[in-house]
Amino acid sequence: MSGSYPVNHDEHAYLASQLHDLYSDIVDKASNTCFHKPQATAEIQASCDNLLAYLALRRHDIFDLQSALAEHGLSSLGRLEPSVLASIERVMQHLGAPIPATTLYKTTNAEARTMLEKRSIQLLGRPREQRSPRIMVTLDTAAIASPGFIEELLRSGMDMARINCAHDNPETWYKIIDAIRTTEAQLERSGQGVGRRCHIVMDLGGPKIRTGALLAESRPLKLSVPPITAEMPHPQLFGYLDSNAAETEKINLPDSTAKFIIALPGQKRLEQLPLGSTLFFEDSRNRKRTFHVLEHTGPGRVKVSLSRNAHIEEGIMLCAENGLRFRIGPVAAQPVRIEVQAGDRLLLYRDPQRLGHPAREGRPAGIACTLPAALTHVEIGDRLFIDDGKISAHVTGKNDTYLELRILSPDSAPARIKAEKGINIPDSLLDLPALTEQDKEALPFIAEHADAVGLSFVQRPQDLLDLHHALIDLGRPEFGIIAKIENPEALHGLAQLLITGLQFPCFGVMIARGDLAVEVGFENLAIIQEQILCLCEAAHVPVIWATQVLETMAKTGLPARAEITDAASAHRADAVMLNKGAHIIDAIKTLSALLCSEERNHMKKRQIFRQFTEQHGIFE
Repeated sequence: MSGSYPVNHDEHAYLASQLHDLYSDIVDKASNTCFHKPQATAEIQASCDNLLAYLALRRHDIFDLQSALAEHGLSSLGRLEPSVLASIERVMQHLGAPIPATTLYKTTNAEARTMLEKRSIQLLGRPREQRSPRIMVTLDTAAIASPGFIEELLRSGMDMARINCAHDNPETWYKIIDAIRTTEAQLERSGQGVGRRCHIVMDLGGPKIRTGALLAESRPLKLSVPPITAEMPHPQLFGYLDSNAAETEKINLPDSTAKFIIALPGQKRLEQLPLGSTLFFEDSRNRKRTFHVLEHTGPGRVKVSLSRNAHIEEGIMLCAENGLRFRIGPVAAQPVRIEVQAGDRLLLYRDPQRLGHPAREGRPAGIACTLPAALTHVEIGDRLFIDDGKISAHVTGKNDTYLELRILSPDSAPARIKAEKGINIPDSLLDLPALTEQDKEALPFIAEHADAVGLSFVQRPQDLLDLHHALIDLGRPEFGIIAKIENPEALHGLAQLLITGLQFPCFGVMIARGDLAVEVGFENLAIIQEQILCLCEAAHVPVIWATQVLETMAKTGLPARAEITDAASAHRADAVMLNKGAHIIDAIKTLSALLCSEERNHMKKRQIFRQFTEQHGIFE
């Protein structure tokens, strides 16, 4: 369907002929694939048939035809995703072209809107009056440590809460969910309710490939105070002085703002420190620092604040204003520092129990892979990325013990490799089920307390079926399922995933742009996420736009200019996900304003139908 538009023919007759041939080919291909079959309901039939018609259309390059239609004041077919056959037929009727017979369901735009709205409400909850896209926020223990924080989230515009099951445990998850439900009830009783129930989405960890644990070493503990911001001009770091603690270390306790414990073993006079008093000390770098006494929290424990960064080591003396002196006890061992940059060698061990180590004389640094089965199909020359692409490498050798890597970037300054950071191997097949044993253990809690579950690293329809069958076994066949698209296998198999998901009572897709960008290449992300949106629109399936939305703003309070336009583009999705950050409230308010503005003033621009990501197994 490509080529220059022939001006020496009757123009309308030529366009009619081109559309007739295009329509006939779409109908022929969509009707004769094995995926065209009777479905359980008319709605499922309509969505499957429309998706197949769209896939058949996208096998054509119709740029010249679209341009010619637009030049003649006709629809360029650039907004036909929800209603493929009906949209083409309207133009054919205008041109007087005959319409071939077909058994495919011809979805109208009104039917498509109704189906998508119904499915979105089932999966994501009712939208707010001011905007259709819901705002989802990732929460962790910090959400329950600060009184009133959940209320601020709800009143600022949070519609959905996401909990990542790769972290924490059921006890912590329950506290987060309970805090949301309790706050909602309090707002309702006071007449300040937001008019909708916050939906809870819990992401399964899936077969995520991560860096393993590192060797530990003794060194001073760095206590870092949060940065100064407009909202927090005098930031402080909170922690405890504890005469019962054995070691000085960082902590992360639910329901607590404390981030460290200073061990003062056997020193029993902490109760003699007056509230508001100051302890003076010199840190391991000989810099004068102070702790301020805030609260006596229990026998032998005092809560303190620190206003400047400090490096703590054993033996440092704390001197109180009333003459008391305390000696800091042992500092817990900390992970070694492993740093690499372009040109370095790195060993990736297959044994997940092997501890990572820095480079030694004559031997490169090494780290373990937590999922050794993921390395089975890796070949020499394959690319490998660590920590969301911050470190890139390629495989130069392999044996039964490790893969040998050559670091390609960064090339300006070394990058640090830490434990539990993601590893991506885009050139290798991850031939593992998406639903892991750990996921199965978390599923009963999720089915009882949440509204939907996100399936990470889904690749094939069987992954979705495995999860759905597990939910049926738990008595929740109607439970919401979200397929997270984050690797090339899921991208190329998206059509089959959509057809499978349409069979479920409640289903949606998340564009997980973090891993996806690393896997497909950052330069390809914009077109890839657009194509995912188009496929889901053709299937009338709700979409969540996720990862790094207004990330700079959430962390620093000031948005980057590029991320404002990125966030505005998310208005085509049915939900937009924000990650946690010190300024998440501001990010929610900004995103809500952007989405409201875009919804009032923007309609999707015309699509140009040229190259499209191949969908495996549909027309083969």
